[in-house]
Amino acid sequence: MMRKVLALGAFGAAVAIANAQIVTNLEQGGKVFWKFNSGQYVITGALNLSGNISASDPQEFPLQDLNGDGRRLDIRLCIQDLFPDLGIQYCLDLIGTVVSQTPNNAIVRWAAEGTPNQCVNVSISGTTVPVLITRIAGALQARITPIPCRSNPYNPSWQNVTLQFEDNGGDDNNFLRVEGYVFCFENPNTFAQARIFNMDWEAYGGGFTGVFGNVNGDGVVNDQDLLLILLNFGTNNRQADADGNGVVNDQDLLLCLLNFGQTCGS
Repeated sequence: MMRKVLALGAFGAAVAIANAQIVTNLEQGGKVFWKFNSGQYVITGALNLSGNISASDPQEFPLQDLNGDGRRLDIRLCIQDLFPDLGIQYCLDLIGTVVSQTPNNAIVRWAAEGTPNQCVNVSISGTTVPVLITRIAGALQARITPIPCRSNPYNPSWQNVTLQFEDNGGDDNNFLRVEGYVFCFENPNTFAQARIFNMDWEAYGGGFTGVFGNVNGDGVVNDQDLLLILLNFGTNNRQADADGNGVVNDQDLLLCLLNFGQTCGS
């Protein structure tokens, strides 16, 4: 009985440690699986239109370090992939920023702003119109919570996930704004602004990564993970650095030992 209590206590401690490193797990997982469910748009200026945006298929986005800050939290978002109704052939580099993090959840905001000055074809109410896009800005903000390791709900062939995202922060933090000139002719009479708002989206990420002690990524915490940590003890080897703090030390060893024998879904 005592051994069971100790085992449960150790596992609970390991889960608490892993939960406290939500953002590290997100980075180590390396991908976000994103699904846009619904939203609305309004266009003013040279055109006055509004309507609903239909759902898109789930998308798989690699997390990258696009601004050189050393954190792999950024996403290159091609607007056409998520909002096929609009037909805007342009990609935004959304830079990820950690707004807050507790043992129970983290809030991360992705934002971008650019001045492409490109003439692209945009689908407006079923009609394709050339538009000179002069300014574009967008943001997504998520509350991220740990979930038990499971197969990907969007596609079982995609990697397992341990983090669930829900949109957070309302229209101030979840939007897309586009400014430009209809027919690619710069004139005050052809200027128009478009805004996407009231966005409903969800996502998954993370994985059975180093924060669970699985530093070699084979899906089970065992002697191989322990050996990898011990052989690199005191170094900055990123693969053996379970908690992502920049050095392989006692904390990494503890993560491995507390989760020893665990697998995804066990």
